[in-house]
Amino acid sequence: MWLTAGYPWAGDPVGSIFFQTQAQALARLGVSVAVVAPTPVVPWPLARLKTRWMLYSEVPRVMRDGNVLVVRPRYLNIPGEPSWALPDRSVAEAAWRSRRNWKGASVIHGHYAITGLAAWRVARRTGLPFFLTFHGDDMNTWPDEHPDRRADLRAAVSAARGVFAVSQALADRVHDVTGVSAIPLPLGCDHAWIQQASLPRAEARRRLGLPEEPLIVLFVGYLQRQKGVRELAAAILDLGNPFLGVFVGDGPERGYGAEDPRAAGRLLYQGSRSHEDVIRFMSAADVLVLPSYGEGLPTVLVEAGSMGLPVVASAVGGIPELLGEDRGALLHGVSAPVIAEALSSFAAHRSEASLAAERLREHVRAEYDVTTNARHLITHYRSAGGA
Repeated sequence: MWLTAGYPWAGDPVGSIFFQTQAQALARLGVSVAVVAPTPVVPWPLARLKTRWMLYSEVPRVMRDGNVLVVRPRYLNIPGEPSWALPDRSVAEAAWRSRRNWKGASVIHGHYAITGLAAWRVARRTGLPFFLTFHGDDMNTWPDEHPDRRADLRAAVSAARGVFAVSQALADRVHDVTGVSAIPLPLGCDHAWIQQASLPRAEARRRLGLPEEPLIVLFVGYLQRQKGVRELAAAILDLGNPFLGVFVGDGPERGYGAEDPRAAGRLLYQGSRSHEDVIRFMSAADVLVLPSYGEGLPTVLVEAGSMGLPVVASAVGGIPELLGEDRGALLHGVSAPVIAEALSSFAAHRSEASLAAERLREHVRAEYDVTTNARHLITHYRSAGGA
């Protein structure tokens, strides 16, 4: 049983896509996977106030995704998840109420800090072996923002039969906070599926209705301030020709800069799209940019690498490990001038960027494969008596 913070569905097709990719890989290798993704209960008429709340109210409680069972029990959530509310207890109780859906589980695997703490509570209740994975801000910032929960976090990590982190940098952080050594296990992607879904650039632009001539700068992700959306949009507006910024995803920063007189033909906000469409946008793009203030190891960069798409990204979290050894361009800050400088350099040195992208492709396909990742997980599960 996996306890997670989310899983893709029709209303949010790419949110937490890495969970779907990994769970499906485990299923292909013969592991029976039940994903429990507790979802906040939204009383009527609050669902009408925010898009996210509306999605919470509409997401199916039980669904099948191929051979993966997905269960979303409801729990009472206090906005902002303050420490005093102990949200992990509410999440754990919701997961426990859904136990008839995962009664045959032999291992519990929690993801992120809050749902990881909840998984620890459920594991103690069941006596099942427990694993834990950290993905980014849940370890980079959450322990500092909630110092009163550090004792629980250390207890959960100490009780786990295996602790994973999606990058070496994050594994080092786990050790600094908890004193426990984490196993670096990068998120993989399904390279064969990505290759199958990819299109020639001209065809991808035609299918997506994108113009043929501009140099397309692509952003994929949740559109929020921490992702550097404003800085990227400002950089593209300042640069002008030949750059076109295409933003795929939803969030509070959707449409930022669109009211600027320079925005016509410079900024396109495409909303949340299917995973297949995301790959098409990558096929159509010239460069992917992620100017984020904080990350673990973004799946979108791994997928771009699998496709041979040049990448420009912040030097945070596990990104330097991914783009190191001249496999991409690292931003030395998050600001419109810094991003504009990186894009100008990219435009002036396209051949060098293509060579870096090819190095990234070779590295990603060798080190970030979802099936290899799944086999490592199965080995650890079996060592604990599961799978």
